[in-house]
Amino acid sequence: MEPTGLRDVFRCITLSIAAMEDIGLHPKPTNDPPVHRPAVTETSGRHHIPPVLLNTAAKSGNTNMDKAGNGRKKPKAKVGDPSKWKQNKQKQLRMEGKAYVSQRKKDGEVMTKHPRAIGPRCTSNACKKASNRLCNEMDEEAREKVFDDFWQRMKWAQRKLYVAEQVDRDPVERSRAVGSRSRRSVSLRYHLMVDGKRKQVCKNMFLSTLGIGEWSVLNWTQQGATTTTINHSNEHKLEKRRAVPQCAQQNPASSTVYKTADVNPERVNATDKDKDRPPEPEGSARKKSRVAKPLTWKQNRQKQLRMEGKPYVSKCKKDGSTTTKGQRTMGSRCTSSACRRASNRFCADFGDEARNELFTGFWQRMNWAQRKIYVSGLVDCDPVERTRAPWTQSRRLVSMRYHLIADGDRKQVCKKMFLSTLGIGEWSVLNWAQNASQQDDSEESTKKQTQRKSRKASEHVVLNEFLQGLPKVPSYCCGTSVSKLYLEPVFSNMSEVYRHYYNHCSERKAAALSRQVFCAVFKKMDLGLCDPKRDQGCSFGATRNLFNELWEEYCLERGAPGPQPEKAGNQ
Repeated sequence: MEPTGLRDVFRCITLSIAAMEDIGLHPKPTNDPPVHRPAVTETSGRHHIPPVLLNTAAKSGNTNMDKAGNGRKKPKAKVGDPSKWKQNKQKQLRMEGKAYVSQRKKDGEVMTKHPRAIGPRCTSNACKKASNRLCNEMDEEAREKVFDDFWQRMKWAQRKLYVAEQVDRDPVERSRAVGSRSRRSVSLRYHLMVDGKRKQVCKNMFLSTLGIGEWSVLNWTQQGATTTTINHSNEHKLEKRRAVPQCAQQNPASSTVYKTADVNPERVNATDKDKDRPPEPEGSARKKSRVAKPLTWKQNRQKQLRMEGKPYVSKCKKDGSTTTKGQRTMGSRCTSSACRRASNRFCADFGDEARNELFTGFWQRMNWAQRKIYVSGLVDCDPVERTRAPWTQSRRLVSMRYHLIADGDRKQVCKKMFLSTLGIGEWSVLNWAQNASQQDDSEESTKKQTQRKSRKASEHVVLNEFLQGLPKVPSYCCGTSVSKLYLEPVFSNMSEVYRHYYNHCSERKAAALSRQVFCAVFKKMDLGLCDPKRDQGCSFGATRNLFNELWEEYCLERGAPGPQPEKAGNQ
């Protein structure tokens, strides 16, 4: 082998040893004494670890080794920084009054909230006249200073305390909810600090100056009231505990009290608990729920726009698609030659100005209920005179005649002219007019029912007069019930009595009531029929009762035989 080849081999070995020393796999030569290497028996059965790895682990300061015997470092666990989380970043922006992104809990919609800004000042005439409102004394510079101090120099907890201090909670003096229980538990008075002085302002001025919402103010003031009551109760407890030993030292009689108290400690503890119990704050037992505002709901806002004749968004019930409806506009006028020739159509009498005035008054000066009444008053619903489909059953229930107001007079026009002038649809007109006609029919039916009831009342009067005019005998003649009155023994059964009543009504040209009603009234007046077989001992002629004369007259009128006196032979 050539010398140049050996030199290269030794050079490679030297470089590899130097590289191993640099990376820590081989110890560097030092002047320290040689390290004792234990034998296998000295390790007490432990796994033999090469000294190179031991030195490497000692230098790196890591004595933990894995199961394979390697001295690798364990990766450090990443420490989370909550301030860098997205949710906390947005929360911090919100607490600083800056623009932030919020996600709705209801549907998960992401919304961008605008930064806090000062609102318009109070321009109410009531605040100008009130002596305890100082809204006009605050200029724009003072309001901006209060706003900057609130959002730039305070933290969230400080803002809560500031609002709780500037809003006073007083008991409700009067309630405007007549007939129902008011939900107001306290009356709030709002103040602002200007030049170190508290000045009372209205609610709108307070909220717009600080740039906060009403719900935040109610929540913060309620929390502040509960904390103050708890603090006052704790202070009261401490003062009471401190005052007890002082009184015991000054008053010698108190020692006897404490002696007796030691005898029965449970009773004293119970009374102390009742005395030291903090008073329950009024109005803070239950958190006030948010008041629903139906006028701000999307569906109701679109409904209001529709009723005002403005463009709105409608949702189809069939497939759920949304469509945008246009604004109500006046259509084109009638140009039919048939209307010009007809003698009962006055479409040509209405010019564009008159039509525009009718359209404006209909959609700007009336509400929805007034429009219904207006349309039903201009549309007449008449019974169908003729049908153009005699071989089939027509679906037309009424014939409609349309009118418009011109100089205070109703003038008949065609359907197209009526719908285009008022800017409404055919279905609305048909529905409103038919509902009005049905209401008229119902009113007529109620009138008929009242007339029927009055007629029934007159028929009952005739029946009562008939029954009272019949001759009666007292109960002792028949020997039965004491409270009843019995008719003279001319009628053998109720059919004969009812037949006479029916003839009586026909003579007076009055309607007779039914047999069932007749019997019910007869029983209600506590009347009865005499039974001649059972009451044979009752002699009407011999007793000469007070009703004989009336009975004879009644029998002469009816052509019936009167009561015959009993013969002496029968006695």
